[in-house]
Amino acid sequence: MDIVDLGIIDYKKALDVQIDLLKKRIDVKVPDTLIILEHEPVVTLGRIAGEEALLDPSYFEENKIPVLKTGRGGKNTYHAPGQLVLYPIVDLGAKRDISFYIDFLERTVSRSLAKLGISSEANLARRGVWASGKKIAFIGIAVKKWVAYHGVSININNGIEPFLHMHPCGESDIRVTSAKEVMGRELDMSEVKKVFAEQFAEDFSIAFSTKQMVFSGAN
Repeated sequence: MDIVDLGIIDYKKALDVQIDLLKKRIDVKVPDTLIILEHEPVVTLGRIAGEEALLDPSYFEENKIPVLKTGRGGKNTYHAPGQLVLYPIVDLGAKRDISFYIDFLERTVSRSLAKLGISSEANLARRGVWASGKKIAFIGIAVKKWVAYHGVSININNGIEPFLHMHPCGESDIRVTSAKEVMGRELDMSEVKKVFAEQFAEDFSIAFSTKQMVFSGAN
């Protein structure tokens, strides 16, 4: 598996990279690839989301945070530097089961957080990963010809105030946290990226394939 670190990048530019790799993966021109990155501040709306999920649109306007519609599943979320985003461009192979893939994403995120000293769990009633009853990771995927793209975002060092001005995932009773809030300190993002990339590649090789990891990227 290739691991590509795009650093901090605009959402639309990252989406262009995803779509290019998606087409190449469908055509079997590239191996399974995990993109890791941080986004410039942006609110994204999934296919079934509406802007009514934003409690205070003026907050995002005043802070110059764009609100963009996307082709992923799920509803609304917020991205910013300090939040780790994983975009796996991966062939689901014989396991053509989207629920299985989302379960896999939740497990590998929880295992990665555990290596950083954070206890977390999935919630059978709600997708994502939770720490002490608060949501720390958000999942929104898309699948084309059984190649998955989009993925999961994990709050690491980013501020969570913008989440207070929306209904995260379109639900009014979700409270949000971050690794920084749980640990009481900032985490080293280079170490966080390494932990998540290695855990994802290891777990994916067991669940979906036997391909080896090759690391490349900006950082």
